[in-house]
Amino acid sequence: MPWVETRASRNERACQMLVGFALLTVGMALLGYLVVAREPAAAAARSKSSPLRSPGVPPAPSAEDVSDVAPTLVMRARAATDGASREPRPEPENRPLPTTKSAPSRAMKVVVTYELEDDAETEVYTASKRPSPSAPAGLCLRAAGDTDRGQRRRANDDSLLVSRHHEVFAVADGMGGYAGGSVASSLAVEALMQAFQRGSFTAQVQAAHELPPRAAELASAMVQAHEAVFRAARANPAHCRMGTTLVAAHFLPEQQRVYIGHVGDSRCYRLRRGSLRQLTTDQTLSTVGLSGPHAGDLLQAVGVTEDLTIDLIVDTPQSGDLYLLCSDGLNKMISDPQIAQTLAGQRDLEATVYELIERANDSGGRDNVTVVLIKVTERSPHDLATIPSPPPSELDPATASS
Repeated sequence: MPWVETRASRNERACQMLVGFALLTVGMALLGYLVVAREPAAAAARSKSSPLRSPGVPPAPSAEDVSDVAPTLVMRARAATDGASREPRPEPENRPLPTTKSAPSRAMKVVVTYELEDDAETEVYTASKRPSPSAPAGLCLRAAGDTDRGQRRRANDDSLLVSRHHEVFAVADGMGGYAGGSVASSLAVEALMQAFQRGSFTAQVQAAHELPPRAAELASAMVQAHEAVFRAARANPAHCRMGTTLVAAHFLPEQQRVYIGHVGDSRCYRLRRGSLRQLTTDQTLSTVGLSGPHAGDLLQAVGVTEDLTIDLIVDTPQSGDLYLLCSDGLNKMISDPQIAQTLAGQRDLEATVYELIERANDSGGRDNVTVVLIKVTERSPHDLATIPSPPPSELDPATASS
């Protein structure tokens, strides 16, 4: 009998194992069915909780995604300083955008700095006066500019503007991978030029104190450039991370004023009686106290984020002054003393522009190099008698139609 009981126990255990295996198989089948059945419902739930968007357009970022915006801003700045011969890697197209709005909807901030403290007291009166067409002017301008790809880059993402009729000059240094950098910089200078050509300064700006009218015009034109790049970046997923630095100068020789607007790390210098002064302050992490390898990374750029802060400098040009607008491909390749030495020895503006670019390339040319020079001189009777008429393309629409 002991043998019979042992055999029965074994048969019972075998039956239990078979039943358990059958139950496991049924359970796995039910689980697979539930997963497949729940997938459409989950997709429907996601479509309700997220705004609809076109295929390929990335979603708006959450609060945790905000930190992803900064590396795009500083991509070009880091590439310009690391000495590498390769292009910065383009951003993936599926990264979240800073915003999904079609255009900035609020007034941009303007921070004004006066080179001379006395200018702040007289600026509103002086800058609000439009010169009489018959009034003789004491100063006149001569300008020249050029841009170069450099020795390491495969493409030129810089753009420049030299408009003698409106006395507006600008340098933009684009970023964003693929063709995004060149698109952003060219859009910025084109929008800036059109604002002055049309006399249309529709973008709203705000400042701690009332802006002089001509200063407000420059700030508004720069905001319009920002909006143009911002809209284009959202319209094309391939360019969704593009942006550009922008430094622009608007001269009023008759009023002995120049307004310099600035976003990013492109610079404006002034050479006066042999002394070189950097008028703009780079908007980089070093300005907020960061040191180390990322101190030169950008805080902001045109067309990248919805908010924008424009630094605006008011200066009083004097006869003999030489103003330099440049992308960082110049000042990161040659030192300020070298720039001052080149400018001090200038005899011809075009030749000096070429010499600055050549010196940057001879020093390594790791980035695109763009240079615009504006020379301020006394206007002689001969100048007054021989001022040429502006070409038709430079005429204001109202003048051209009359």
